[in-house]
Amino acid sequence: MKKYKVFAIASVFALGLTSCGDFGDTNIDPEHLNEGNVPVAMLFSNGQHQALGSDWDIWRNSCIHASQWIQHMTSIQWWEDYGRYTWSDAYSGAYWDTYSGDRGAMRDITTAYDKWKEEAGMTIDWNIARVMRVYAFSKMTDLYGDIPYSQAGRPGLYSYPEYDTQESIYKSMLTELDEAQANLGSGTAQMKSHDVYFQGDAASWKRFANSLMLRLAMRLVKVDEGTAKTYAAKALANGLITTTAQNVKLDHPGGVTTNDSAEPFAKINAHEDKEFFMSKTFIDILKESNDPRLALIATVCTNPDISVQSADYEYGNSDPAIQQGLPSGGYSNGPSSPYFIGKVDSRFDASEGNIYHDTPGDAGVHFKSRFSVPNRYTYSDPEAPTFIVTNAQTQLLLAEAALRGYISGDAATYFEAGIRAAMEQFGQFPSKGASTLVDTYLTADAVDAYVAAQKTAFVAADTEAKKEMINTQYWINSFGDEYEAFANWRRSGYPALEASPFCIGTANADGNSQSKGIPRRFRYPTSEDQINTTNYQAAVSRLSGGDRFDSRIWWDK
Repeated sequence: MKKYKVFAIASVFALGLTSCGDFGDTNIDPEHLNEGNVPVAMLFSNGQHQALGSDWDIWRNSCIHASQWIQHMTSIQWWEDYGRYTWSDAYSGAYWDTYSGDRGAMRDITTAYDKWKEEAGMTIDWNIARVMRVYAFSKMTDLYGDIPYSQAGRPGLYSYPEYDTQESIYKSMLTELDEAQANLGSGTAQMKSHDVYFQGDAASWKRFANSLMLRLAMRLVKVDEGTAKTYAAKALANGLITTTAQNVKLDHPGGVTTNDSAEPFAKINAHEDKEFFMSKTFIDILKESNDPRLALIATVCTNPDISVQSADYEYGNSDPAIQQGLPSGGYSNGPSSPYFIGKVDSRFDASEGNIYHDTPGDAGVHFKSRFSVPNRYTYSDPEAPTFIVTNAQTQLLLAEAALRGYISGDAATYFEAGIRAAMEQFGQFPSKGASTLVDTYLTADAVDAYVAAQKTAFVAADTEAKKEMINTQYWINSFGDEYEAFANWRRSGYPALEASPFCIGTANADGNSQSKGIPRRFRYPTSEDQINTTNYQAAVSRLSGGDRFDSRIWWDK
């Protein structure tokens, strides 16, 4: 509980940092809490928290947009038009607010970075801030492309920061990580428990830096294989996360959905929005391979609309046999809609879009009682961890790096290690219900059987099929971190997903789509064009298709 109190207080403090624009107030106001009257370590805590996302952007960027785009989840009632790639300025720009607005993740992390760089005895703290700053900026540039970087987070110096190119940002981030990990040394940072990830432990941050380095190196496989190979090898040699216990995560003990204490993805799916269901694409992939994780990823509730705050809240039925997902692509439950789901699933009654028939001629029930939602003991548990960089992801990236010849080692061995780590990760969900599901479904025999089947198929596959298997596993493990899942899908192209049938090529049934095919980035908020006009327009001029969802960022060549 102590850990949460630290960042909750820091979050409140940060909201007192009033701003005259997107990049903060240049003055020190004694009537509001800011860098002039709040310990820098507390600002850093807030930056760590906010950089992971809040319910504000996780609802908008992550669930409404990214999760539907990459077909982890879908909506057929409230948010189906975003499954057809409709653009909303406030929704597309939501994470930008976490970046540069009132939540101030970049400002607070950069403040710590700048202050500790000059302070004696703060070597570990400053190098931790370097790693954290890279993590936060990497998320931002992966979502939008070119962004303010070298001048960002310093409102006293730059009211209208320039947008750095993503290529220059990546080169800087990889250098920063390599230097930071080399200078972290050992011991504990002066900030101690204000570091809400590792309580200032230098060794943990070194592993984080190198595992993040591997992630960023592998982003470059389509655009700069030489740099990708160099830094993948460096990361491995420097020392990576090697056990599930070393996962980088933020725990939420005592988290509730009525404030910012809950895991944000869980909060959306347990309390604020009951309109997201598991995608048929996702459920089918898990079922086709007899994946034992299905029972811990999805559940079916009689009435999923009841909030976790209610005594009548359902945890649902996790039996793999009854899990089913809704089709992705922007289908609607409205019978008069040109996108009516009944056109692709005849079990939906054409006279009433909410009614679903298990078999022709039966009485029918509300569709919500038959389709899977994120499991409420794991991904919809307000006390669940926010996973940042995991051992499973790291091992799977090593598998691809080995397959490409970037590092030594056997790709199949890394592949197996990644799957096993992904199974072990469910042991880090804190609820008793999660433990029961692990004991029931992730038995040693079940895991061994699944791993054996996957490894046999992997060994027999050609190189491209191996890449598909590796990155499909990455996609599964990244559920809940939709930003990372979206980034790795664009990098790898796997799993192979079909775009909305309403937005393919020049087809666009309602004229509102901002993408021909599955989107490749988020649009900048329009406020940037109004406030930081010159720099915004320079960044847009470097996008081949302009400021659209389907314009590709630098590494997504």
